Amino acid sequence: MGDFFVDLPVEPAAISSVTERAQAFLEESGVDTRAAYHVALVLDELLTNVATHGGAMEGPASVRLGVLPDRVMGEVIDCGPPFDPRQQRRVDVSTETQERPIGGLGLLLVARVTEGLDYARVEGRNRTTFWIRRATSD
Repeated sequence: MGDFFVDLPVEPAAISSVTERAQAFLEESGVDTRAAYHVALVLDELLTNVATHGGAMEGPASVRLGVLPDRVMGEVIDCGPPFDPRQQRRVDVSTETQERPIGGLGLLLVARVTEGLDYARVEGRNRTTFWIRRATSD
């Protein structure tokens, strides 16, 4: 079974296209719909954060996925400023949705749908890895 790998410009149309292609690749590879959807959600959030908060981009981002029997492994590499998505950020979820400022919930969602999330700054690039457990049939 092959891996999914793509370089992309960090812009909305490319992000949308890559997340759709990644989800289709996973489903064609036999990954359950829930896990495939969660991977696409995580990719969209991580890449959108790079596009929104990453400042001037020196090059494309890279996405790699690998399908293992029990999980999907994902990796996003980008040239943005250092950003560790594991950092705890204060998000006030006690107020009404209409009263909250837009944003801030995406990384909370990423933390909840991933089984693991890791970050490293390597050679001036952000390397975020994650894994999502696949459904097992018993």
